Amino acid sequence: MSTLRLFRTLLGTFLLAGALLGSGCNTQKKVTDTTVAAPAATAANTFMNTMVRNQVQADWLSGSARLSFDDGSTSVGATANIIMQKDQAIWMSVKKFGFELARAMITPDSIFILDRINNEYAAEPLSYVAERFKLPADLALLQQLLLGNPVFLTTANAKADAQEAQLRWSAQEGDTRNDFWYTLPGYQLDRMEVQQAQQGRNLAIQLLNYQDAGTNRDFSYLRKITVNSKETGAAEIELQFTKIELNVPTTISFDIPPRYQKMAK
Repeated sequence: MSTLRLFRTLLGTFLLAGALLGSGCNTQKKVTDTTVAAPAATAANTFMNTMVRNQVQADWLSGSARLSFDDGSTSVGATANIIMQKDQAIWMSVKKFGFELARAMITPDSIFILDRINNEYAAEPLSYVAERFKLPADLALLQQLLLGNPVFLTTANAKADAQEAQLRWSAQEGDTRNDFWYTLPGYQLDRMEVQQAQQGRNLAIQLLNYQDAGTNRDFSYLRKITVNSKETGAAEIELQFTKIELNVPTTISFDIPPRYQKMAK
């Protein structure tokens, strides 16, 4: 697998993760900000409110990371620079041996890709991505994933099992299920899993190596992602942040060189 293909696969998996966390039943309730409407006074809903209040809060993220991808037959790695501006954009540059191979930017309504190897670009509405790959795309949900925050696929029939040092919170509606594991008492998110049985989609994310990042919560520097779907096949992805800055405004630049040709659809 070429590094450019790695980039495209990672981007596709990233979008799939957002799809898994943002699709489902029409009656689903997405919780992506820090407030929740007052629910019935149940233990599960009380825990959910606390989980949401303890999210990482950041308007900006700038980071460097090592990426690795393994689908059982091929294993490859690269490095990436990632910038996020809340509600505005996610920007990513992937390099190998110090040379930029690809660049992408996702905005609320569009996705842009530069292929530095073949001097090509793509500029498409997110609706096109959703239609072509049958995956809904949602910038806000993808930003929650980058920050390491919980995103609720469904909150129906919620259950909470709180032990001395761990909380497991789950909800299920039809064949759609999401589970979250927290370390108590600080509500540190350790793992989240999503299943959509009828669509054959499974996603698990481990959040490890929490460190102080200068914001309201410690930040998970290591993410281990396992995904299995008809869109991506089975794959394991590791995202190891080596540098993180939160809430430090920066510049996001994405220019398409005049000599670049548009990618064939």
